Amino acid sequence: MSSLIRKIARKVVADEMPRQGGFPGASNSFPTWVTAFDDVPAQPPRRLIEIALDATRAALDDVSLDDLATRPNCPDYFTIWPGEHYKLLAGLLLVLKPKVVIEIGTDTGLSAVTIKKFLPPGGKVVTFDLRPWKTVDESVLTDDDFADGQLDQRLVDLADPKNFEANRDLLAQAEFFFVDGPKNIEYETALMAQLATIKYATPPIMLWDDTRLAGMVKYWRELKHPTLDLTSFGHWSGTGLLELK
Repeated sequence: MSSLIRKIARKVVADEMPRQGGFPGASNSFPTWVTAFDDVPAQPPRRLIEIALDATRAALDDVSLDDLATRPNCPDYFTIWPGEHYKLLAGLLLVLKPKVVIEIGTDTGLSAVTIKKFLPPGGKVVTFDLRPWKTVDESVLTDDDFADGQLDQRLVDLADPKNFEANRDLLAQAEFFFVDGPKNIEYETALMAQLATIKYATPPIMLWDDTRLAGMVKYWRELKHPTLDLTSFGHWSGTGLLELK
């Protein structure tokens, strides 16, 4: 892109981006950045691309969330796809068949119940958060979700090295991570630095939420791991696939 085109693009963005409030006509919006891809540290390998293609196809053909959508407090947007990431998340579970899944950020539990539904036989998902699910307004979780032991919530800050070490053996077994943490960068940086100390037999796959938020763009594109943007097949605020290696 020539310097003149760059200047024009910046002028258009400055003129069109709402200075206050959201984007005109959109129910929800945040400012973001569009960046080139030629200078990122790691290009996506074939494995990551094939997983993305297979998971997208599975989300299209083999995933139904209709039963989960009947839960009390379940929002109308839960089954929207593309635009939300829940069907893509389910597609990844069908393709990867991970026995151990780690979720970072329980919140209302929409992702947790999706992951649990599509776990392979004998699989489990451990979701980490700082507040009990029962204290979260509009949670879709129930006590029955935890009764069979496939779903476990741990009230642990994994950015703390002591807490990380206490859960190291579990994290070392993980084959898939769903990361929807605080997006304050400090947490994500600490988590990734500590995960890098684990030697995995097969590099786990991570799905990251909100990668297009302005505060996350720089961090996401500078990660030293192969990544692939899947926003068009995931969450409108940004969805990224990462191979942890």
